[in-house]
Amino acid sequence: MATRTSLALMLGALLLSPGLAAAGDDARSLEQLVIEMAHSPANHTALAAHYRAKAEEARADRRRHKSMRRIYTGGKQGTRAGGFHCKRLAARFSSIAAEYDGLAMLHDAEAARAQ
Repeated sequence: MATRTSLALMLGALLLSPGLAAAGDDARSLEQLVIEMAHSPANHTALAAHYRAKAEEARADRRRHKSMRRIYTGGKQGTRAGGFHCKRLAARFSSIAAEYDGLAMLHDAEAARAQ
């Protein structure tokens, strides 16, 4: 909970900062600014928690598509094309979750190093 609060505070501070106006000029995202400003262990811990939450979202999407695949391939329609589509999406979401897990580990390491 504290890490989410830290991330929320960082995002709120950025929204009120003049640097956000420059972000529009550079077409940089708010998340990029947060990453660039992450210097303290608490900042990195908050980012790690953010990426773990994104990984969980991707795993939830993977589970949903795996479930839909069973419906497509096992239902009365028996359509293989829909099942194939869901299988590919589930695999992609699995890869996305792994990438977010990697980012979380990176920020965990940065937090430990900054202490």
